[in-house]
Amino acid sequence: MRSFNAGILMILILAVTACSTHKPMPAVEYVDLDRFMGDWYVIANIPTFLEKDAYNPVETYRLDDDGTIATTFTFNQGSLDGEKKNYHPRGFVQDSESNAIWGMQFIWPIKADYRIVYLDGDYQKTIIGRKSRDYVWIMARKSSISEKEYNSLVDQVGRLGYDIEQLRKAEHNPSADVEEDYFTGVSQVEYSTSSLSGFEKIVLTTKRFERSSSSRVATKGGLSTTDRVTRDRLLLDIDLSSLGDLPVPSKRHQFDGAQVASLKITTEHQVYASPSFDHDNPPVALRPLIDFILALE
Repeated sequence: MRSFNAGILMILILAVTACSTHKPMPAVEYVDLDRFMGDWYVIANIPTFLEKDAYNPVETYRLDDDGTIATTFTFNQGSLDGEKKNYHPRGFVQDSESNAIWGMQFIWPIKADYRIVYLDGDYQKTIIGRKSRDYVWIMARKSSISEKEYNSLVDQVGRLGYDIEQLRKAEHNPSADVEEDYFTGVSQVEYSTSSLSGFEKIVLTTKRFERSSSSRVATKGGLSTTDRVTRDRLLLDIDLSSLGDLPVPSKRHQFDGAQVASLKITTEHQVYASPSFDHDNPPVALRPLIDFILALE
């Protein structure tokens, strides 16, 4: 209940301040939403009341099928190992030409002004501002950036008309960064099952996954940074060249009509496919990856 009430109070504050008259707040020319999705570490901000005692603050975005942006804001309250807090507002793109101006909704029907006012070409650093110039967030894909980069972003905040004296630098655990510099050369992973009653297929691409079946409408979701790192680590443990020759523990379902499964891994130059196997008894080498795929929601 406290979390819900805090969310209501914050959105009311954001909405009221947005009603004042202010100079226009420029947004970036264009945002590729797929590239923008994922985890963003808050490096510094002019905090809302919720964030005044926040440690390890991270904002995570996921683009849903309806075009809205499922948002998760997490932090530890009071210290680096304090109580973990989670908030789940939803973003609504209000300028479809730029994708840079959103309405952030904590409670229906109020959408607070939220705009991407700076974004580097590599989608590694961003500034989120508001036309009321009350709150601002400097964020990055990693929990720390160089002092030179930080000062440059602070200067940018100042040029946008903010009082930079109000900026507060966020504190993160030194181990907060998730390494995502793996390279597997894999562009797509497809796990599929079939039986007399129908089929199911789960496809992973670089940053997204899609689940479809003969009995339900396809669902899609984004892969978090942690998901992508886990996927790549698991793929690195698989010898693609021998995928088609993996020993299959059992093949009883090929005769009893129950689910038979297979795994297909696509790289830039080749498609590797496993033999068919019983869905409940996959080859040992594939079990960790398949367990990961099945757990995606």
